[in-house]
Amino acid sequence: MSRVPPTRMNLLRFKRSLQLAESGREILERKRDILMVELRNFAYDLQRTREELNKALSEAFSYIEKAAVHLGIEKVEKIAESTSISIDFSIDYQSIMGVTVPRVKLKGERPQPDYGFLVTNIYLDSAFKKFHALLDLICRLAELEESVYRIANAVESTQRRINALKHVHIPRYREIVKTIEMILEEREREDFVRMKKVKSVIERRRSMHGGR
Repeated sequence: MSRVPPTRMNLLRFKRSLQLAESGREILERKRDILMVELRNFAYDLQRTREELNKALSEAFSYIEKAAVHLGIEKVEKIAESTSISIDFSIDYQSIMGVTVPRVKLKGERPQPDYGFLVTNIYLDSAFKKFHALLDLICRLAELEESVYRIANAVESTQRRINALKHVHIPRYREIVKTIEMILEEREREDFVRMKKVKSVIERRRSMHGGR
């Protein structure tokens, strides 16, 4: 405050800064509230997708166990070691209140088993289909986890900016505006008293001259 000259121009300038800071705080609070809603929705979807994935994994492994019972664990392991399937993913992005979140999708054609069907059974084939079906859930889980992380960081960052405005900048601008207004009002009172004195002196002189 000691470095701010108490002038009307500075008063207008800091009133404008105060107005902008209060407006910015309101905008950031609305953004934070929207992001919090999005965060809750994404977190709910994340939890539901994890549960769905765990259930699907358990079901897929049950078919592996059945295949191992009928074919033998060594044969199932040998088939697994000899199987080589390539899977590609695509990642796009979308913006949620300025936060970029990913969208993960499978690319290309669906892979097919590369082992001979004569040496396997229906349980192993079913296990392959079950595990392949998990890929969509894994993509969804990956994008949800990253989205929750990014949105949570954005909420934290936005809240820090709100706190800075609310507890530092806005109080500072208010104090500066209040101090400048008090100084200007005091100057006006002094000028008023001074003018009254001058007017009184002039009137006395006129009265004295008029009496002569």
